[in-house]
Amino acid sequence: MIQKPSWLNGDLVGQLEEDSIRERLEALVKLVHEAPFNITGFRTPEELWVHGVFDAVQTVQGVRLSEIHTAIDIGSGGGFPGLVLAILMNSTSWLLIEARQKRAEYLSYMAERLNLSNTQVIHERAEEFIRHQEEYREWADIVTARAVGSLKTTLELSLPFLKIGGRGLFPKGRTHVRAEVEESRELCQKLGGNIEEISVPYGDNGTSQVVRVVKVRATPPQFPRRAKWLGMDITKE
Repeated sequence: MIQKPSWLNGDLVGQLEEDSIRERLEALVKLVHEAPFNITGFRTPEELWVHGVFDAVQTVQGVRLSEIHTAIDIGSGGGFPGLVLAILMNSTSWLLIEARQKRAEYLSYMAERLNLSNTQVIHERAEEFIRHQEEYREWADIVTARAVGSLKTTLELSLPFLKIGGRGLFPKGRTHVRAEVEESRELCQKLGGNIEEISVPYGDNGTSQVVRVVKVRATPPQFPRRAKWLGMDITKE
C-alpha cells in the first residue's frame, strides 16, 4: 500500500492499517492492474490506490457505518468503490450491479479470489434488474454510484433501491457539481429524496466531492424508467 494522502479521513481509515484488510486491498489492486482487458481508466498501481481505493474510502465519510447492513454499488466497473467497501465493511451485504458482461464476469472472479462472501455481482442494467427483482426496491441502507452518467441519471437509477432513511453517496468531479445539484433538486424530490449536502473537496488538488442524498419517502413505482428514457426531464410530467 502506498502512503495515505493527507486528505483521507473517515471511520474506515484506521482499518487500512489492519494486516488482513491491507493484504486484501493489495490483492484487489493487483487483480485490477493485471486484468486481461481495460477494466478501468487508471493505469498504474499508484493511480489505483489513490483514485480507486482511497477515493472509495472517502465516499462514505460521515456515514454511521454501524447502521449500514445492506448496500448497492451501481455501475461497479473495476470494483471502485464497491469491492473496496465490501472488503472494509465485511459485515455489510453488498450487491454490485454491472451492465457490461466482461466487467461483471471479472468482478465475480475478483470477489471469489478475494473470498468476499458478503458480495454478489449482478450482470444487468440497474433499471431492468429492479423491475423483476422487486425485493430489492427500498432494500439498501446506502447506494453508491460512480461515473454512471449525469447526477439526474444517477438519482433515478439509485433512489428506488434505497430504504426510507437510507443515503445515496455519489462521487463527482468538483468543476460542475454545484450546477448539477441545482439542476437535480426537483427531480430528486420527485423520486423521494432530498439532496442533503456536498462534501468538502478532496483528492488531488481538491478535484472531487461527494453528493449525499437522503431518502425521505417511497419512490413512485414507475421509476426508474427504461434506458431510452433515462436522463430525460421528468419534473414536468
